[in-house]
Amino acid sequence: MLAKKTRGRQNIEMKNIENEDDRMMTFSKHRSGIYKKASELVTLTGAEIGIVLFSLPGKPFTFGHPSLEAVANRFLGSNQQHPNDNTHPPGEN
Repeated sequence: MLAKKTRGRQNIEMKNIENEDDRMMTFSKHRSGIYKKASELVTLTGAEIGIVLFSLPGKPFTFGHPSLEAVANRFLGSNQQHPNDNTHPPGEN
């Protein structure tokens, strides 16, 4: 049997990207990936999803299904705890 020629998938050290252009490009790529995963989750399960991301300069980016407003209104308007709810008010863990 032949020995493995590659080292496989390597872990990349998580650290802040110093170059601002590189950091914004990485943000953009990861934002697209997050939106794609959210869209897949909606397609597979019919879930309602709302995502808000802020770039370093503070520009908001949103994704929502059926819409961010509908998901936010549902979340904020619901005072009752659902059996499968795993969200907690800030500071509660």
